Amino acid sequence: VAMSRTRIQEIVTLTREGWRPYDAEPDRSVYEKLGCSHVLRGNTRKPFWFVRDDVFCCIGCADHCTLKRPAGFPLPLPIRYPRAPYEQPYSLTPQEMVNRHDILNVRQAAYCLNVSERTIYNYIAEGKLIRLKENPVRVRSKEIKELRGNFDE
Repeated sequence: VAMSRTRIQEIVTLTREGWRPYDAEPDRSVYEKLGCSHVLRGNTRKPFWFVRDDVFCCIGCADHCTLKRPAGFPLPLPIRYPRAPYEQPYSLTPQEMVNRHDILNVRQAAYCLNVSERTIYNYIAEGKLIRLKENPVRVRSKEIKELRGNFDE
């Protein structure tokens, strides 16, 4: 389904103003009360409803019908957002961490090098880091310092 630039801009503006897409389909009676010729004539253009608080707005056509506390709308379901990325709980800077600890776990090493944990495992497999312990995996902070020095060059 192709969308016009105007429609995309309307969606962006509504979203910025706190509106969210309304995923359910209102009853046909809503369109009958509005006298919406687009839906009642069987037009292929689908209405796009947005909701904010108890106000519903349709951007399916140029009329931009807006209704407050209307009957015929199933309750909006909560939006499920993906989990936020894991935040590093460290109060030490990477430099302080490598200076204070002799060995680091994979997460700490990744934090100190500003790389992913997968990259640390790859460095171990490539021989750039020596695995000190099998489970949980540990590496020498001295080796992390050396790798940090290589990144600075």
